[in-house]
Amino acid sequence: MGDRAGEDQLAGFARGRHAAYLQAMALELPRDYANQEVMHLTLAYFAVAGLSLLRALDWVNKDDIAEWILSFQVHPEANDDFDNGQFYGFCGSRTTQYPSNSVKDPCHNGSHLASTYSALAILKIVGYDVLNIDSKSLLLSMRNLQQPDGSFMPTHIGAETDLRFVYCAAAICSMLKDWSGMDKEKAKEHIINCQSYDGGFGMVPGSESHGGGSFCAVAALYLMGFIQPDLASNLRESALIDVQLLLEWCLQRQAADGGFQGRRNKPSDTCYAFWIGGVLKMLGAYHLIDHLALREFLFTCQTDFGGFSKFPEKAFPDIYHSYYGLAAFSLLGEDGVEPMCAELGIIATAALRLLLDLLTEALQIMAAAASALRRVYLAVYNWVVFFGWAQVLYYAVSALLGSGGHEAVYAAVEKPLQFAQTAAVMEILHGLVGLVRSPVSATIPQIGSRLFLTWGILWSFPETQSHILVTTLVISWSITEIIRYSFFGMKEALGFAPSWLLWLRYSTFMILYPIGILSEVGLIYIALPYMKASEKYYLKMPNKWNFSFDYFYTSAIAIGAYVPGGPHMFTYMLAQRKKAMSKAKTA
Repeated sequence: MGDRAGEDQLAGFARGRHAAYLQAMALELPRDYANQEVMHLTLAYFAVAGLSLLRALDWVNKDDIAEWILSFQVHPEANDDFDNGQFYGFCGSRTTQYPSNSVKDPCHNGSHLASTYSALAILKIVGYDVLNIDSKSLLLSMRNLQQPDGSFMPTHIGAETDLRFVYCAAAICSMLKDWSGMDKEKAKEHIINCQSYDGGFGMVPGSESHGGGSFCAVAALYLMGFIQPDLASNLRESALIDVQLLLEWCLQRQAADGGFQGRRNKPSDTCYAFWIGGVLKMLGAYHLIDHLALREFLFTCQTDFGGFSKFPEKAFPDIYHSYYGLAAFSLLGEDGVEPMCAELGIIATAALRLLLDLLTEALQIMAAAASALRRVYLAVYNWVVFFGWAQVLYYAVSALLGSGGHEAVYAAVEKPLQFAQTAAVMEILHGLVGLVRSPVSATIPQIGSRLFLTWGILWSFPETQSHILVTTLVISWSITEIIRYSFFGMKEALGFAPSWLLWLRYSTFMILYPIGILSEVGLIYIALPYMKASEKYYLKMPNKWNFSFDYFYTSAIAIGAYVPGGPHMFTYMLAQRKKAMSKAKTA
């Protein structure tokens, strides 16, 4: 072992020294760690996971480690009820397996979420199939730890609730491939509530942004499937969290010395090279940091004995920062360090990792292709309809200013109006298949009423075409749609829309919508006598369908529908305006 430890020079990455240090820590902890005995499993995780990163698991007996880990699992008695409030996970140490005079727990069950995560992670690292353990009792009882707000207590006897334990629960479910152990929706809402005003995540709602809390939040969301593996998807408007603000906060944590600080106005610390680096890795933004500067910082924390210290130039290492120093080098792609799964804090076997990489790459390519096709299609659709409405407005204004006045407007705009408005039927389909997030319940009434006016009134009853309300209708419609389609066209084509267009999109409707609605109601009313006289679109009895239809009364009912429908659409747009403007202010 001495030869292996001295095979490298400290001037570079001291792989042999690090492995020797972690091997010693895996076999027997120094007495300085005696006060941390209750978290023995977690300390063991740092040692074993560190050796796995160094590809030095052969320095320890993996079978002995697995047997030792399994001895800490708490099993329910034959007659135990999973609704008894207890958690049947893993204890953190030998002392927590036995009753304590200082803790009122008659069941003597010392199971802890962090210890359970550490146990499962170690078992996976050494190659033990975690699906062989009693996962049913573990997961069912773990639900007892989730609180009404979605957070988790680490033990059934009560303790603080923060993002660390939400992450542990998510990682446990992920490693066991079974999400019955938690309510993901509640956990998601709790995590969202922990995002601070500056973009980072505090350990609890309302607390200061913290590197560790941000990692736990993002990793839990990632494991639960609420965050995507590519940056473009995460930056989309539909993201659950403010990803852009989070990225800014994370990138601002890289200090002048190249290291990362966990909070504002704190010195760089070895562990945050992983905590914050892991966040950026999961978001697909790790390439945005200064890799060379971070690597140089980590070397200043590498000690002569192997391992890493918390701060630069400290003489002695500790097991916690030694593991996270290696994890940071793994994210950097250091030679001789195994790539890791940042969201779980473990490595995969070479074959599984290759398979997952290939599968992930294929899925990313497919997702990127589908996303690109969606954006291209929506961009083309929006701009085509935009030019249709621009043509409508141009012809309407030209006719209005010409010798024919308002009576010539409809004849000038008829064809482009029918094209532009009928094309809007596609928006209903877009909502139904999920291409856009607009609620179909709001889209159908709006488009349906306009199609009714375009085809069922103006085209069907030429007597209405020369009325001045046609001019107010066409101009209000066309201005509204020119703004709307250019707004969405720019968002799909460029990924953003200028602030002035955002303001127009969510402000001009306050004038144009009432004008349009009054024009629509007026034209339907004007057409009523001609409907009655012509009996167009009537279906009278008797007939083979044994069904009658009166277009006059149907249109009269349609006028009545504007009474609740008009205010509903207007208040919906007001709510959308408030949401859009508040988001624009915080951007």
